[in-house]
Amino acid sequence: ELSAAVASSVMASSNAAKRLMIFGGTGFVGSAIAREAARRGLLVQCVTRGGDAPAHLRSEPWAASVTWLRGDALDPGTYAEHMRGADAVITSVGRLPFPHLTRDVIVRDNGETNVAPARCAAEVGVDRLVVIGASVPRMIPGVGWGFSPGGGIHDAGYAAGKAMAEAHARDEFVGGDASRRRGAAVLKPGPISGTRILGGGARVPLWAALGPLATVMRALPLPDAVAQMTPVHVDNVARAAVAAATEDAYAGAYRALSNAELIERFGDESSR
Repeated sequence: ELSAAVASSVMASSNAAKRLMIFGGTGFVGSAIAREAARRGLLVQCVTRGGDAPAHLRSEPWAASVTWLRGDALDPGTYAEHMRGADAVITSVGRLPFPHLTRDVIVRDNGETNVAPARCAAEVGVDRLVVIGASVPRMIPGVGWGFSPGGGIHDAGYAAGKAMAEAHARDEFVGGDASRRRGAAVLKPGPISGTRILGGGARVPLWAALGPLATVMRALPLPDAVAQMTPVHVDNVARAAVAAATEDAYAGAYRALSNAELIERFGDESSR
């Protein structure tokens, strides 16, 4: 049996030629994905508006091994040439539905900002896509549903944006061209636990509250609609994203990974 050191070396060697392009790599989830990919010896490119590692990540050892590229997810002309030849594209772009934001902005920032890189990936010949979606609780106003005087009850902008990104991955990236064998995975986590690093460098231990909650929820016989809101650790999501971007099992087909699958298959650490 291989020792841990040898196994790690073999894994890094097998992944050395693979290149991932990540959108949203400065955020909580996206930076965890970039960190995990760098740890595995992958070549990592993060597209950001600033074109550099943000101040709150510059002290992180893994950030120095990432290539930071200036680009706007909604403007493929700013990154298409860099994307050409990548082994996979990962989109982890989104925005919470804060009350001061319009529905159109929320749809754009959760939907179109993920669709534009995915569409570009197909156009330049990238055959693997990973989208960080969400398990959207339909019963929560502002997240699952909304209301307007003129339109009545409708899907909230957050739910509509996430659904747009998922549908594009399934129906267009994978299903839109029968001549190419493209693969896409959409990860659908519930609330995400871990340590969030804020712009000023402060660390917020989300796990302190969400970890115990996850333990309790997993011990109860909850309906599926409630169980999908069990907190999952950000490292689980990162491991799943990198696996979906690199492993043969995810090639040439569409996969949606539920919150339960992220917890059970990718090393639940939400109680840390």
